[in-house]
Amino acid sequence: MTVEPGDIWVIPEGFSTYVEALRQAPVRKLMFCQNQYYIPFPPEPGKGASELGVDGFIASSQAVQKLFADVYGLTDVPLIPCAVDPRRFTPAPNKKLQVACMPRKLGDYAAFVQATLRRMHPRHANVPWVAIQGGTQQEAAAALGESAVFFSLSHKESFGLPPLEAMAAGCLVAGFHGDGGREYMNEENGWWADTGDWRACVEGLAAALDMYKAEPSASSSVRQAMAATVARYSPAMMEEALLEFWRIEIDRI
Repeated sequence: MTVEPGDIWVIPEGFSTYVEALRQAPVRKLMFCQNQYYIPFPPEPGKGASELGVDGFIASSQAVQKLFADVYGLTDVPLIPCAVDPRRFTPAPNKKLQVACMPRKLGDYAAFVQATLRRMHPRHANVPWVAIQGGTQQEAAAALGESAVFFSLSHKESFGLPPLEAMAAGCLVAGFHGDGGREYMNEENGWWADTGDWRACVEGLAAALDMYKAEPSASSSVRQAMAATVARYSPAMMEEALLEFWRIEIDRI
């Protein structure tokens, strides 16, 4: 790719070879960090962004911002918030009594929680589970849209989009916050557990299934809280933040 003086290059946090290739180039380099757990920490601490070979950072979540503040002493990292498209993630006309999950990171744990739920709460023993994996975003959205409950398997996340997408698709959500999910997860919009707390997962799933069985289409306080949460992460808000970010960056040139 052609490098021109005055360019602004945006590089994901895991692409260190690109950072090295551009280290001496007369361009402004920004690291877009989507997950704080993937930042390539240098062997020796330096000062600010320069120790990672870039001129600045862009955060995708509050958890990313907090890491840069706590570890690097940077308190002015801009945030471009995540967004959920409500046109794609929407409830199906007829929900199914089933639990959806995305087992890519914690598949074994999902099987453990499923078996434990059936043993401890036999009234839910015959509820089907649907694994969403290996498909398109459209297929994932369709599976969420027709599912009553979503089991969050968030793990080492900066934000964790699937639980929020599940809320938009009308699922009651229980499971792990994955660290970064605490930005939007609270006791009003779901049943959340710390990593490894299987008992909280089981009891949260049982409570969500009980609520759905009692009033599958009711506008409960949980559903109202879910809708309010999703509304905070609209594409319009993300676009506004992104455009404002680039206005500031372009003014630097």
